[in-house]
Amino acid sequence: MEQPEIEQAIDIALEGAPRAEQLSAMIQTLRQRRAGLARDLQTESDAARRREIQKRMAELDKQIGTLAEQQAISHFVEMSVRVSAMRPVQTEAGESIEEDED
Repeated sequence: MEQPEIEQAIDIALEGAPRAEQLSAMIQTLRQRRAGLARDLQTESDAARRREIQKRMAELDKQIGTLAEQQAISHFVEMSVRVSAMRPVQTEAGESIEEDED
């Protein structure tokens, strides 16, 4: 299977879900937001505002965890498709057929 076909097979297997690399970028963005909130929390003196920041940080933590799980699943699917594409095709008689690498 050629690279464009493998990429298409991955997209089909993911059923529209983002790829692991995209999810990694999303996680990084949320971590940066969380770090900014953590800095804000350190300098905030108002108790109500501090609680609001902590609530937002907890929401980001939950989102980061969910995206990390999705990233692991997407990575697994992507690797499974790539490995499957590399295997020789088996005939009914058990012989393997090597695909041409044109």
